[in-house]
Amino acid sequence: MASRKKLKKTLKFVSSELITDIYFRCLMSGKMDEKVVDSLVVEIMDLNREFVLRANRPDGKDNSKLVKAYYSKLFADWQIKTSEIIVKIEKL
Repeated sequence: MASRKKLKKTLKFVSSELITDIYFRCLMSGKMDEKVVDSLVVEIMDLNREFVLRANRPDGKDNSKLVKAYYSKLFADWQIKTSEIIVKIEKL
């Protein structure tokens, strides 16, 4: 990512798209377990908050290699968590 602002916008956009997908699937299927849906939405929002906070505080501000490694790890962690949530959404 070129900037923290763009990274945070991307994180928020993907989170909102995941939540939209959850509600769309519930509307299209006609069956909705409110507790499961609500817990999944809360999990997505917690994930969003966690990664936005992590994006604000990189390690080693003076060393560009440390900052690059930090954001690479942040992005890799985010991809793993997002794929786990997508698997949960598909099971709805």
